Amino acid sequence: IGFRWAKRRGQVRWDEKYEELLQYKAKFGNCHVPTKFKENTALGRWVSTQRAEYKKDCEGKKSSMTAEKIRRLDSIGFAWDGVNVNGA
Repeated sequence: IGFRWAKRRGQVRWDEKYEELLQYKAKFGNCHVPTKFKENTALGRWVSTQRAEYKKDCEGKKSSMTAEKIRRLDSIGFAWDGVNVNGA
């Protein structure tokens, strides 16, 4: 019947930002996106949100972080603690 299951909008948005993070890494060689990254402020906020959601997940609190997201971010060397990230 040609029915396609659509991804939830939130997951599509997450995937889009993940792709932007991959582009950042290709350009800068790391995943240390500053929160106030002038070239893409939305990416900076997204990265900050991922860290916050990961922290909540680790603390056993309600979070949008999933094992799959953690695996994907780990696979590209995501900086969970944000160490050495400044307003570049």
